Amino acid sequence: MLLSHTTALAVIRAQETRRTLEGQRRCDACVPGAAPSASDLEALLASAPFLSRLDAPIEVLVAATKGRSRIPGIASHVMSHPLLHNAAFEVAPGIRSVGPELLAVLMAPKLTELELIVLLSELLGTYAIAPQLEDGMITRRSPITTPERIAEFLDALGTYRGVAQVRRALGKACVRSASPRETKLSLRLGLKPQQGGQNFDVLSMNEPLEVVRIGNKMRKGVRKPDILLRAPGGATRGRRPLLGAAVEYDGRDHGTEEGHARDVGRHNEVTAIGLVEYVVTKKQYGDLEYMDGLADLIRRDLGLPRQRLTRAEAARRKRLRQELYEELEHIDGEHWDGLERQRARLAGEKNEGPGFNDDWDVVPVEAYGLD
Repeated sequence: MLLSHTTALAVIRAQETRRTLEGQRRCDACVPGAAPSASDLEALLASAPFLSRLDAPIEVLVAATKGRSRIPGIASHVMSHPLLHNAAFEVAPGIRSVGPELLAVLMAPKLTELELIVLLSELLGTYAIAPQLEDGMITRRSPITTPERIAEFLDALGTYRGVAQVRRALGKACVRSASPRETKLSLRLGLKPQQGGQNFDVLSMNEPLEVVRIGNKMRKGVRKPDILLRAPGGATRGRRPLLGAAVEYDGRDHGTEEGHARDVGRHNEVTAIGLVEYVVTKKQYGDLEYMDGLADLIRRDLGLPRQRLTRAEAARRKRLRQELYEELEHIDGEHWDGLERQRARLAGEKNEGPGFNDDWDVVPVEAYGLD
């Protein structure tokens, strides 16, 4: 049995497969000719107790239409294309799952571009969504794939359905994001204005920077800014070279006195190496006026030119920023229903007259020939 789509995503997120994926332990696999029978499915799931927690139906790949299952509890998807080398990983005896690279391609036709960007950001990040946990996620020691590995996989697949969508979304996805909220904040800062973003150049996320440990005999240490925005060449602050702006998302773990002390220490150390730093709280994140004002301050500190927009264009961009925020709030990693919302919005615009183009690809789901 070869797991796919949302079932594969749930398995990729599970604690039980964490070491396998972080260790890049992949394997070759063939797409089965037929889906398992009801009795075979029961026996296979019994070999890995954690699989019993998966939501029905169990989604699997089969090599031909005639091999699809009609029994309750199984959803079959046809993939006649041979699997590439190391495109899967073993879950339990007799059970394999598609890996993160193939998963993105398989899910792409059923997602909006923004949903696909968020999915890729999780696969390229150091977190996995886990709604059953208090924090809503598990933390990984390292990402389970890289942009380079995904790009190589896409090249090898050629023109297979979903490849073009993943290739386009890959350039906008976050790398090494440590949480869903960091991903969404980075997208709001980095996407183009026509997509609702602030158009900053996101240099890195959670990448180590060497600093001097103030108060610890001035020894060298490392800080990892949540989001690092690139300063233009030659930018200065106080007659000193400016490396960029660090933006931190202030979650619940920062609310204690000890957490506050850590934040202050981090702020002083990154400031000392030529960064300006801003902190965004949960409440501020949801305040569009505040976030717009913050973006203006960051532009000022980075030495970026002031935006000169007509009143109509400024209003249009603000509306797009609000829409991006609202759409990101809808994307929870469990309910992939963005295409339904796009169709509803387009239907409303058609009834009300010409609307605006938000520059996200809107393609009728029927055009993909979904199975």
